[in-house]
Amino acid sequence: MKLNEKKLSLKFRAKTFYFASLFLPKQIRSEIESLYIFCRLIDDLGDENKFKKKKILENLLKIKKEIKINFSSDNKINDFIKIMQKYKIEKNLPLELIYGVRGDLKNVNFSDIKELIEYSFRVAGTVGYMFCKIIGVKEKKHIFRGVQLGIAMQFTNIARDVEEDLKRKRIYIPQSMRNYKKADYSKILKNDEIKKQFSISLKELLGKADQIYNNAWEGIYKLPLRFRLPIGIAAELYQQIGKKIKKKKYNIWKQRVYLTKLEKLFFFIKVIIRVLYTKKVVINHDIDNQIIRSIKNTDIKFYEKF
Repeated sequence: MKLNEKKLSLKFRAKTFYFASLFLPKQIRSEIESLYIFCRLIDDLGDENKFKKKKILENLLKIKKEIKINFSSDNKINDFIKIMQKYKIEKNLPLELIYGVRGDLKNVNFSDIKELIEYSFRVAGTVGYMFCKIIGVKEKKHIFRGVQLGIAMQFTNIARDVEEDLKRKRIYIPQSMRNYKKADYSKILKNDEIKKQFSISLKELLGKADQIYNNAWEGIYKLPLRFRLPIGIAAELYQQIGKKIKKKKYNIWKQRVYLTKLEKLFFFIKVIIRVLYTKKVVINHDIDNQIIRSIKNTDIKFYEKF
């Protein structure tokens, strides 16, 4: 199965994170790019509508096997395997990512926040964990903050991509956050009144994301400056996408929300001030414990209470 390899890169697929990555040390930036390309490859397999689900599943299982045996004939996957070996990244992390993407192959309609957090951990929190390993974060409580950043970013993506996900028969906003609870994917896309109800539900979703971003910043402040700045930029810019959705009164239906170059420059300056002069975060321990409880069914454990 061939995907457009050129468009797997950060520069083509993640302009916000690409901008932040420019401030990483050169060697680390190259390795983070390889991590991103691997994760993007897995994610794209789950999103490729032109392929039959059986074929997609076969490819995901093939990649799973290659990770287990530490070799792939695909250079993109093999580059990632080498990074795993170099930084002693546990195999259960990419395997959880694959497990999460496999869930996208069926119709999605989450019932509660626990399901949403568990999914977001698998497809994005694991990426935050692997990122932490590459930049040398060793303490598990600090890795947990990287995991939280991944989860918060996934919440932002979900809020921004509601319409696109509906077309793929996926509703990630839990029923517990929605007035309209049915999974009538086509009907929702055609009904302006139901769309308004979905837009209202984004307020709670993005409010939860903000709480998780806040906790994640506690870990960002613990990083050396060479990592604190780029990761702080990524966190701030992603969170600002959510804030921009709020300013648009949660209307995500007409066009995809993104930050302009001028907005990115403004928040870049804001982050410089923040990472240099702010050191303390008031932690929401309820959020920490909610995430810990929600990911107990996965193969990565955070039983500590921070």
